[in-house]
Amino acid sequence: MAVNPDRIFDGLLGRISALIMAGGNRAAEAEAVAELDPRPHHRVLVVGFGPGVGLRLLAERLPEGHIAGIDPSAVMLRAATRRNRRAVADGRIELHRGKADALPFPDSDFDAAITVNTIQFWEPLETSLREVARVLRPGGRLVSYTHDWAITRTTGQDVESWVRDTTEVCHRAGLGSARHWRARAEKGKSVAFTARTPE
Repeated sequence: MAVNPDRIFDGLLGRISALIMAGGNRAAEAEAVAELDPRPHHRVLVVGFGPGVGLRLLAERLPEGHIAGIDPSAVMLRAATRRNRRAVADGRIELHRGKADALPFPDSDFDAAITVNTIQFWEPLETSLREVARVLRPGGRLVSYTHDWAITRTTGQDVESWVRDTTEVCHRAGLGSARHWRARAEKGKSVAFTARTPE
């Protein structure tokens, strides 16, 4: 059965989820940011920022850059804003409530995009990936890290089937050079997936 993110990421359950995610996703967030390896001046989009742990890690690496984030949960928006209050107040981080299929940003606005344990929720997936491709600059890279259990629990697919299908959808959406590998997070039971826009 598919998981409904609207039920688990808002209200009291959302507040509990935020506490769990802040610890449970920390290793994957750090690994994803390291893989992205942004330049200090880059503009980076975070899709599904959750409680904001990854935002803080990115902010440390982007002293001259800018981070924009989008998440459908009001609970996560509040938690991420609290966790990153100084960078938000300084304008280095801007956070929005919304979903990947309708990004409130102009074309070619970002050098890179990153998402941790959220791509499995993107619906419709192809529309969402087209939106990410639209806001990325030529050669812009999407980096996604997702726990195996999150893929199977949310989509009902095994990891290899999900990777195959997601690669095909990326190609249709304008994101090529897709590749994946076993991440270190979750004791190796996690998948890293990357794709990029054409140069």
